[in-house]
Amino acid sequence: MKQRLIGGLAAVATALTLTACGGGAAEPEESAGTGAEGGAPSVANVINGPLGDQGFFDDAARGMAEMEKAGSKIQNIQADANNPAQWKANLESVSTGDWDYVITGTSQMVDILDEAAQKYPDQSYILYDSVVEQPNVASITYAQNEGSFLAGVLAAQVTTNPDKFEHATGSKKVGLVGGMDIPVINDFVEGFKAGVEAVDPSVEVLVSYVGDFVDSNKGFDQAKVMYDQGADVVFQVAGGAGIGVLKAAEDTQHYAIGVDSNQNGLHEGYILASMLKNIGASLKSAVDAAAAGELKFGETTPYGLANDGVGLVFDDNGGIVPDDIQAEVDAYAKKVVDGEITVPTAL
Repeated sequence: MKQRLIGGLAAVATALTLTACGGGAAEPEESAGTGAEGGAPSVANVINGPLGDQGFFDDAARGMAEMEKAGSKIQNIQADANNPAQWKANLESVSTGDWDYVITGTSQMVDILDEAAQKYPDQSYILYDSVVEQPNVASITYAQNEGSFLAGVLAAQVTTNPDKFEHATGSKKVGLVGGMDIPVINDFVEGFKAGVEAVDPSVEVLVSYVGDFVDSNKGFDQAKVMYDQGADVVFQVAGGAGIGVLKAAEDTQHYAIGVDSNQNGLHEGYILASMLKNIGASLKSAVDAAAAGELKFGETTPYGLANDGVGLVFDDNGGIVPDDIQAEVDAYAKKVVDGEITVPTAL
């Protein structure tokens, strides 16, 4: 089914050709491709955690798979979720000139990449979802505050229109479970709160943090507490830990909003929508632009609602969001793109 993504005007695949939000080395997973010798660049993706989060890292891996289809030699290097020494070792292991481009992401990799970029000045790096100011690093950022604004609009619409949503009570309470109390996650929080307030300032927003991006049991427990307190909707921005939030929605007969990839089908009928950062598409586009000499290293490319860098997808949710509510969300997205609404940021 074709996804309906609310909140963008231009194709992601072309955005980056213009100008420039979790010991020893892990065993890599390598897919053989033609590599640079076949005309396509070779690309290594260093992940500061494992694949299988059904979100952030998996979306990046989908972008890598698209590069492989285009002829690139690729390598996804996984790691333990809480082992910075391993992340550093993995990054340095692919920084010695064997790869045309080395990709990594998240704010947790900033210091490690900043050091590696200086140690290996001839290696070209692409960093997503954060910024490192080095001449051999091209940074990609996402306006997660804008995407989260739409999630807030949707959550407020649900709790103020209980007649349109089977599991809503009209409590005028919604929640957000974040992974960690860090700037990029708080940018989600700021945008979400602003979206809720734009619809109805009287709606209360509950916020909590798991403390990591992997503990799905804790994510479940925190969401359940919010539902027990009356929240009609909980927005998860907690990576793998957020999978527990989605499960709690179904177990307690409430609603949740997913993040980073289309998570609506994980608990169909209970996941209203998913707020996407189009990470995989942006990485594929960045590598294409770099290979064409059009990606500016030492600079940052921002992705927001205006260039489809973020948005809400409603597909595969069991049809639980009426068309008129989707149209309301779309109208708010247009106001942001047109400059009528400026979404606050924590960054």
